[in-house]
Amino acid sequence: MSGLIVACIRTSESTVFDLVTTMRNKIAKNLPLPYTMVCLTNQPERCSDVTFVDISAFDLLGWWNKMVVFEPLWRGRAKVIYLDLDIDVVGDLSPLADVPGEFAILSQKHVAGRYNSGAMVLGGGMGNFVWHGFERRRELLMMTHRLAGPSSCIEELYPSAPFLQRLLPPDFFENHLRWSRLDARRSL
Repeated sequence: MSGLIVACIRTSESTVFDLVTTMRNKIAKNLPLPYTMVCLTNQPERCSDVTFVDISAFDLLGWWNKMVVFEPLWRGRAKVIYLDLDIDVVGDLSPLADVPGEFAILSQKHVAGRYNSGAMVLGGGMGNFVWHGFERRRELLMMTHRLAGPSSCIEELYPSAPFLQRLLPPDFFENHLRWSRLDARRSL
């Protein structure tokens, strides 16, 4: 794998596989840097130009599979840009590759200071303690955050993460990434 990974997750048959190929195509068009696209999945479908990592052994359900983004073995020392499949990539993603530090995450638009895990950046080989903290207290964390999910869980495990909105150009989310209509509950 290259030193930069762009990752997504597909763990449900109800999430159509076309979203993976659409993301692959849009990343190829909008990221003029060397990278490896990785799809963390427990589903059988495959396509070219994407490395698929089977995450079924982690035995997580639904949105909790997002915690595997922090698992260190699949990503090695590569920097990771994680994007939900319901994000529409419409512009150059290079600024995400330049985000400094160990970890950065979106802030929810309508709830100041709360995490939105739809887009995250992990520094090369960093953030492993989030995975280890999750694994140590997995059942308790999933119960505690059962309504708010991984964003809230990540916030508990890494409470001082910088927000991507503060690290990127002011118009980045309006001109480069947008939520698709698949998830109308989210907005930037």
